[in-house]
Amino acid sequence: MARIILLSALVFLFFAGCKEEEQPQVDAFIFGRWNLLCEGNCIQIYKYDQGKLYIDNMRSFREAPVITYKTTPLDNSSATKAANLRTALPEAYLFPRALQFIACAGCEEEGGYYVALENKDGIAWWQIGKVPETWPEEIKPFMNLLVQTIDELPQE
Repeated sequence: MARIILLSALVFLFFAGCKEEEQPQVDAFIFGRWNLLCEGNCIQIYKYDQGKLYIDNMRSFREAPVITYKTTPLDNSSATKAANLRTALPEAYLFPRALQFIACAGCEEEGGYYVALENKDGIAWWQIGKVPETWPEEIKPFMNLLVQTIDELPQE
């Protein structure tokens, strides 16, 4: 009987030791605004990743196909604003419309807002126009918060 208990304990420890530790899926939340036809700094894009907020180090989407960010994060109050915005993201409305332009008829001339979620599997993004009257009702509260948040964040 003692052998059975000892053998059972060894088998349990063997399998418990082999258990792979699951890594949590970490999503980066990216948001900002851009202008296509402008002079100077034409984009303000922010990346909220692992509790820290970073600002882009580009002046235009034309500079590179991939957005790059400064390596020094913004202050904690800015990161908190980004976290609150991420919480407000209307996922039920946006996810079925991933990789789409929403209310963005004039984006080529007026620019727009950029929202994205990024993880190890890829990126889901949305381009949303600047005219509040054209925003779908499902995203208006989020868009108002997005505009307010961007206006409150440092811009370079």
